[in-house]
Amino acid sequence: MHWLFAFIILLIICLIHLFICPYTKVEESFNLQAIHDLLIHRLNISNYDHLEFPGVVPRTFLGPIFVAILAWPFTNISLNHHLLYLQYIVRIILGLLVISGLIHLYKSLKGYCDLSTRRWWLFVIVTQFHFLFYSTRTLPNIFAVVIVLHSFAFWLSGQGKLLVWTSAFAILIFRSELVILLGLILLQEVFIKKHLTFTKTIIHGLIASCLAIGLSTLVDSWFWQRWLWPEGEVLYFNTILNKSSHWGTFPLLWYFYSVLPRALGASLILLPLGLIVNKHLRWIILPNVLFIIIYSILPHKELRFIIYTFPILNISIAQGCSYLFQTRRRWSIVVKLFVLGLLSINMIQTGISLIASHYNYPGANALLQLQAYKKYESTATVHIDVYSAENGVSRFLEMKNWIYNKTENLTIDDLSQFDYLLVEATNDDDHRLIPYLSRGHQIIDFVRGFNGFYIHRQFLLRMRFTPKIYMLEKKKNTS
Repeated sequence: MHWLFAFIILLIICLIHLFICPYTKVEESFNLQAIHDLLIHRLNISNYDHLEFPGVVPRTFLGPIFVAILAWPFTNISLNHHLLYLQYIVRIILGLLVISGLIHLYKSLKGYCDLSTRRWWLFVIVTQFHFLFYSTRTLPNIFAVVIVLHSFAFWLSGQGKLLVWTSAFAILIFRSELVILLGLILLQEVFIKKHLTFTKTIIHGLIASCLAIGLSTLVDSWFWQRWLWPEGEVLYFNTILNKSSHWGTFPLLWYFYSVLPRALGASLILLPLGLIVNKHLRWIILPNVLFIIIYSILPHKELRFIIYTFPILNISIAQGCSYLFQTRRRWSIVVKLFVLGLLSINMIQTGISLIASHYNYPGANALLQLQAYKKYESTATVHIDVYSAENGVSRFLEMKNWIYNKTENLTIDDLSQFDYLLVEATNDDDHRLIPYLSRGHQIIDFVRGFNGFYIHRQFLLRMRFTPKIYMLEKKKNTS
């Protein structure tokens, strides 16, 4: 029954993150829009969002299809209210899939650490911010995480064939960079630990790979209306062409000095202790650390690219917590307070991050506020600028009979025909507003968003809010 307790705790924390931050960012948009279109438009593919706004690289529909199937029974209920309810349901389902992987991993730890350590593993995860915050977000990485967690569990429980099969599907359908992480694990199992034979690994790997690529190609080619293997195109774009660096670069060691301290929190300092106390964990941690080192070579870096490693790294942290909390030495009380203090710092960091994130979706807030102001209008046309679309707007927020457009690079004449505009601006005199105000639109209101922290004169940490998006309305007497 220990797993049931773990499930309840993880679900509660996931729901807290979701309801405080119900909106999404641009990286989540393809999968979220795809799920929306599958649920609402079904086989009427001509109305699908990705055909009009395909994005930089194509993504697979297999993840959205699976979530849409699970969410389908709730569609009619949501259609009778606001589609936003359906967005909640979709994200809850994704969160449950991630939690199922965590529970599977939790059970598989039985052969490597005692019950106390497994419980600490659970406590450490729920005090940290990023993993459970992202667990309900429709990122390609999170769809991959669902499979990777089961791959880890199969790995730790000695189910080699299932490890090979799940690895192939995670790599070839969702995230090709996982070939480094899961490839290192397979190499370790074949050549070092010899839990897998080389021949059987190759055979099962080839069969699984052919099925994964074939399934993705058949399904995704129909949705994209051309022959393609999405993850193959992503791999070519990011590695061969190396165009991912156009979205920003970070120093070589950024994952180590920035991401891991933020993701694992103050409890990170106990990771080495866990490896000293339990030598068996070294073989579990090693492939994950090597993955981060190798992946650091790519200049474009994001936290979500190494999110798969967080649950595994937390095993060693949990071992350190368990060891210190069970000590019977003279300073045992101080040591216990030290452990609890680290987890308390994690919780404070999580609370601050969660509150800041709540105010970090001005696009969604602006669109919902506009619709609340004009809810009695039966029809209207709205143009959503790039910044708004990247910061919270999704098709789940749209009102029936209203027409929404997020086409980029329209002329002022084109934009002057819309009833309402969402425009990025920081004040009433912002130069970006002038062309619209001079061509027949007027300001209705604006929404503020999170803009960093500052120290108040009483030495208190405060959040800074500044205007982010302006809502403009076409004047009634303007043609």
